[in-house]
Amino acid sequence: MKLLCKPADERTARAQVLKVDIDAYAALPDAERRAVHLRLGRMAEARSQRERSDEALFEAAHHLNLGAPLIVEPRERAALAAMNLAAGRKARERGATPAAADLFEAGIAALPDGSFKRDHEIAFSLHAEAAECAHLGGRLERAEALLDVLAAEARSDLERARAHELRIAVYTTQGRLDEAVALGKTALAMLGVPLPEDGPGRKAAADAELAAARAALGTRRLKDLLDEPEASDARTRAALRLLMALMLPAATVNPPLCTFIAARQVNLSLEHGHGGVSSYGYMAYAWVAARVLRRYDEAYELGQLALEMNERSGQPELSCRLRVVLGAHVSVFTDHLLSSLDLFQAALEAGHRTGDLTYLSQACVHTALVRFGLGDECEAVRAEVDGFLSLVRRAREELAALALTGVRRALDDLMDATRAGASRPPSHGDLDDAADEAKLSAPAHGAAARVHYALRQQICFLNEDYEGALRMGSLAEARMQGGVDDHLATEVFFYTCLTLLSPALARGRQLTTVSVASYRDRFSEWGERCPDNYRHKHLLLRAESARAAGEELAAMKLYDQAIESAKVNGFVRDEALASELCAKFHLASGRERIAHVYMADAHEGYLRWGAQAKARQLSRKYPHLVARAALVGQQSRPPESSLPASTERPTSLDAFALLRVSRALCGELVLERLFERLLRALSESAGAQRAVLVLARDGALTIEAELDGDRGGVRLGPATPLDSTADLAASVVQHVAQTQQPIALTSAALDERFADDPYLLEGGLRSILCLAMTHQGRLTGVLYAENGATAGAFRAGQVELCGLLASQAAVAVHNALRHRDAQSTSRELRRCNEALVDEVARLTEELRACNRDASPTSELRRCNEAR
Repeated sequence: MKLLCKPADERTARAQVLKVDIDAYAALPDAERRAVHLRLGRMAEARSQRERSDEALFEAAHHLNLGAPLIVEPRERAALAAMNLAAGRKARERGATPAAADLFEAGIAALPDGSFKRDHEIAFSLHAEAAECAHLGGRLERAEALLDVLAAEARSDLERARAHELRIAVYTTQGRLDEAVALGKTALAMLGVPLPEDGPGRKAAADAELAAARAALGTRRLKDLLDEPEASDARTRAALRLLMALMLPAATVNPPLCTFIAARQVNLSLEHGHGGVSSYGYMAYAWVAARVLRRYDEAYELGQLALEMNERSGQPELSCRLRVVLGAHVSVFTDHLLSSLDLFQAALEAGHRTGDLTYLSQACVHTALVRFGLGDECEAVRAEVDGFLSLVRRAREELAALALTGVRRALDDLMDATRAGASRPPSHGDLDDAADEAKLSAPAHGAAARVHYALRQQICFLNEDYEGALRMGSLAEARMQGGVDDHLATEVFFYTCLTLLSPALARGRQLTTVSVASYRDRFSEWGERCPDNYRHKHLLLRAESARAAGEELAAMKLYDQAIESAKVNGFVRDEALASELCAKFHLASGRERIAHVYMADAHEGYLRWGAQAKARQLSRKYPHLVARAALVGQQSRPPESSLPASTERPTSLDAFALLRVSRALCGELVLERLFERLLRALSESAGAQRAVLVLARDGALTIEAELDGDRGGVRLGPATPLDSTADLAASVVQHVAQTQQPIALTSAALDERFADDPYLLEGGLRSILCLAMTHQGRLTGVLYAENGATAGAFRAGQVELCGLLASQAAVAVHNALRHRDAQSTSRELRRCNEALVDEVARLTEELRACNRDASPTSELRRCNEAR
């Protein structure tokens, strides 16, 4: 281990004390060099005992380990082993897992013969810690060798449970999930926490355990869980750790067992007290509440509670896995996918710090899948996936590597323009070799296979291979085992329903309306619960259903709503897909001129996504639509030379960068920060000297925030009614609020519509840009920007970009207001519930007092006292 604490001059001084010249040190024979380190180590050890600092401990261990071959006294060797154990644990606390691994291995090497008999606890702990570090470092063979020693030397059920827990983690990394579950079952039975047997009884046991957990939680206020006592029973704490280790393998190979394990963690924690990892148990229960019970809001609230519980308990090693579960399996049904990406980013950072490579790898997989689902630019996603693949392969996380390989191949297909319109065979030519294909067919690799087949389903659908899409969707759904617990699972349902509704498929296959209705109903529920992620999908499914039923007017409206919803929520891929399906709908009905517009939008959307192969497919199949529509689009815009020139600096944001800014806005739920970000983005996008945010509240317009470029700051609140201010062109804002049409005034004071506006008459203002913020057809507010230095400061390209910003801003403000209102309502409900509980307790006590006073014994006592 490298010294982190001693500067070179102090090391030199110590060498001089020992009469050893630094330059001559390298020339010393090994034995003399070890002797130098041994003397330095003993000096550092004495200082460590006086100072009791981590740095002194690290230095002493460093030098003594280098001089260890000269230590022959068993007691001194045992002391050195104990020192390495302490130093290794300190290093792990600091996130230095490789250094900790070296210290634990040095401790094992220092153990004298017979240590498992004389110093059993130190010897066992060193082997356990070294095995865990070896696993985290991807040295699985070394980890298994150490675990074999632990299995042979364990003296108690608790020690055997610890060894089994570590081996379960190794099996999970290797994809040996059935073996992991079997080993966990044995270990838990040893601790008196049996798992249900295989067969039909397991589902009944899971339902009963889940019902017990729901009943137990129902009698408590969630915030009171933070104050539950800690479990004093070591067996309970060990059982909770084993149950946590089993969640991932059980979720893949046996969902009913996963349900049982999640509920059992909650019941154990409530029965015996919290046991260190109870926060993970509550997060696991939130996962099940979303997957099985479809109680998404309750699941999200419990997940947030688990995060807070872990923060209070100070266990950073759980931080990565908690955020992965919340982001992948809960928040995708309650918040915009950008919130999940934020959780995954935090999980990645925590996983790197703590060495939790299994859940770090899961964060990599889910990040890639969510970015694919959002329609983030393919090349950027592929670069990130390549980095993820390198990481998980070093960690030897086989399942994660298989899943990410599936994402990489899907991106390759989208970006390879030479494959336009071609679809890979579903079983051959899609994997590197037969060994990979055999891995995907293994039950233990079902999660990776689901990723592979789900993405292959999407590629088949985009390539108009509808039979292939149905086949791939069926394979993916079979590996979901009846549960929908992440965003990718909803994508399987979405593309299966679109495929069943496809007119090209319906000609050769009977339409299964029951299946379509069941899929559409699920999206109706998700769209209601989380419109940011699922409303546009539900609208598109309804549009396709209306088309299939011959309801053309309804279909037209629904297609447009789906396109707009996908646009404002930042789903680039789905916006392009909805535009393509709408274009085909109009083309089939003979409305070719309308189809031009939608097909051009689809083509442009796929290019923005980076799906070159899909864009080229449209160009080849519909050249008359794509080419003519693009030409019409170019001619509909004024030539660049006719646009007013700006003497200001050009805008600093292009369309792609602005989309990123817009997405960042959608992920911000704190109103004050959102307002500041929004105004700064508007100022940069338009090159404005001043930007103002006006919101529509209760039928009135109020100024909420203002950015003044000259002063460089953002003023937030208090809200000022628009009618009572003389600081901006109120008539322009009111006009835009009424018409919901953008206004870009090159010389505002000369525009007859606003000739009577006192601000324009007095201010001599030259340029104004004003944009309506609308969400689902309703006015959210108005963005107002001005530039007093230049006429025609706001050019056509900037107006288009800022129009996109306004659309995204409307969604972001709507979400932030809804989040604030929900928090306020939740706080009020909790306050009312607490008051109700207190009132019930008071009334109960009064009733008991009355009962005591009215009892025959009390009456007899009063009579006796009267006598």
